[in-house]
Amino acid sequence: MNAIGQLQEKSLHAAIKTYLCPDTAYHERPVADMLAADGEPTRGRRVADVLLDGRIFEVQTGSFFPLREKIAWYLAHTPCRVTVVHPIPAVKYLSWIDPASGDLLSRRRSPKRGRVQDVARELYWVSDFIGNSRFSVRLLLMEMEEYRIADGYGRDGKRGSSRHERIATAVLEDVTLATAEDYRAAFLPAALATTGEDGRPLPFTAATYAKAIGIRGRPVYGMLSVLLSLGLIAQCEEKIGRSRAYVAIL
Repeated sequence: MNAIGQLQEKSLHAAIKTYLCPDTAYHERPVADMLAADGEPTRGRRVADVLLDGRIFEVQTGSFFPLREKIAWYLAHTPCRVTVVHPIPAVKYLSWIDPASGDLLSRRRSPKRGRVQDVARELYWVSDFIGNSRFSVRLLLMEMEEYRIADGYGRDGKRGSSRHERIATAVLEDVTLATAEDYRAAFLPAALATTGEDGRPLPFTAATYAKAIGIRGRPVYGMLSVLLSLGLIAQCEEKIGRSRAYVAIL
């Protein structure tokens, strides 16, 4: 699978960089050096995970929250296109390690299958940049091996346990969210983009949206906000019961 499948948990980040660009000369490049070469003033020190041909890739295996200031700086002070790259474990094999001996206790395939929609909880943190023509999110749906130390509590030590490392063994799908249509395809289910007998879009609530897309909690409202900002849905003047209502813009 194109250079992924090596290294340690701390190196999942590095392995993804290698997938994006095999030439390590373009990894961990100071953006200020590029700006200085172009005659632009340099402000602070920013190092891009991958900087290649006017494109900055930031690999984020966890929350997008820490990236907000960095992305804002890139978009304000460079001419580069900025892409956040995020892995999603579409298929995961879970192995448990004995904390005392280091022996492998068990290995099984997790019943949970990751989806593009799983990134909804993180998009809230970069919602200010969604719709900017120089910003995108790239999702790598991967097959992964996850190793956990059975050092938690309970009889088997699994509750509250520590993750030792994750190793990606395959990239199953590579999805980019850049345009409004990308977000429509991923986050606006066809079942909600329907019309009534009068040809007008049928209204739906946040609860209806959550059920249709398979997410819940705060990410539901975050995604509705993103869809509103992209002009993919509109808020209705009238409510459905006590709930705010929306319609898809067809």
